Amino acid sequence: EDLKVIVDPIRPARTLYCLGAGHVAKPTARLAASVGFKVIVIDDRAEFASSDRFPEAAEVRVIEDFNRAFDPDSIDQDDFIAIFTRGHRYDKEVLEQALKTKAGYIGLMGSKKKRDAIYQALRENGFSDADLARVHCPIGIPLAAETPEELAVSIVGELINERARK
Repeated sequence: EDLKVIVDPIRPARTLYCLGAGHVAKPTARLAASVGFKVIVIDDRAEFASSDRFPEAAEVRVIEDFNRAFDPDSIDQDDFIAIFTRGHRYDKEVLEQALKTKAGYIGLMGSKKKRDAIYQALRENGFSDADLARVHCPIGIPLAAETPEELAVSIVGELINERARK
């Protein structure tokens, strides 16, 4: 009768895949790792995707190109994907792959104009509006963010909210 049981679930760290290792990815990876995400950085440029630039990342991958950025079957509903490559073409390629995963969160950095162009191309490739509704674009919570560090706060704020909802 005097026994008390406290249940505190231990959840594994959610994995954040940062596609692109540029100026916004760097503070985003650092901040995401500091709030408990397991960060994996992926880019096709060895000079950007390095452990020296991303010491907080659990893994840094240099890929040949973005056509096969990751194995879609290795990503599940507990994983987060943030896309900020260096160009529209790469963003479209990575987003197309991301939509074929079970990722619980997909975010795309860019303007509404860029988003609309990429979405139109994806619709032409057979993706539905329901598929595209999975994407958070522009990525991040609304802030008057301008610097890469401020953008990282916006992005990681959204990641925290999504993680808490799940």
